[in-house]
Amino acid sequence: MNAAGPAGGPPNHNRAARRAAYTTGARAALPFTVAIFAFGISFGVLAKGAGFSALAAGTMSGLVFVGSSQFAAVSVIINGGGWAAAAVAGTLLNLRYLVMGFAILPALRGGRARRAVESQLVIEESWAIASEADGRFDRVRLLSSGAVLWLGWVAGTALGAAGPFSAVDIHRYGLDAVSPVLFFLLLAPHLDTRRRQTAAGAAVVCALALTGLGAPDSAIALACLIALVWTWRAR
Repeated sequence: MNAAGPAGGPPNHNRAARRAAYTTGARAALPFTVAIFAFGISFGVLAKGAGFSALAAGTMSGLVFVGSSQFAAVSVIINGGGWAAAAVAGTLLNLRYLVMGFAILPALRGGRARRAVESQLVIEESWAIASEADGRFDRVRLLSSGAVLWLGWVAGTALGAAGPFSAVDIHRYGLDAVSPVLFFLLLAPHLDTRRRQTAAGAAVVCALALTGLGAPDSAIALACLIALVWTWRAR
């Protein structure tokens, strides 16, 4: 007689369900992985300009796995800052993961060491893929999507740092536009109601207008304010 699985069903059924969930997470990550791979090339080129070897740049991407903080840290070094200042800049940009970590903690398993390893795969994209409508997170989708995204980021970094690319190529091939594309891919699935579409449209119009007037920082603040107001009104 076969013993029941963790969810009360046959072991074969549970294994099939887990495999299906891993496949779903990996497939959902593929569009983001293409963009992250290109973004990784940009970081690799920047790191090479800062004096990083391909091994050092790839190792940094594998251990940190957060594009914004890595760009900030390397930019500090390029502009003459020390390692301490670079570490502070990267850490400040990573503070948002404290909040994300508290939210996703119930989905992780095992002791502290295992949870630390699994949480390494938590970035905005894997977070969005793993999120459920009720506010919970699917651990299998988190791990499978995060692993695919991690491979794309590290591979892109290594190619940018070791390949023949230069800073000019980043603009020539439009790699500097990858970051906005990533956030659009994250936002697009949530624009499923007229209210959300209207909020997003208003934010875009205001942001473009203020950017055109030379106030990009104000554009970001106003776009966030519009999102907060629409979210509050929808409650």
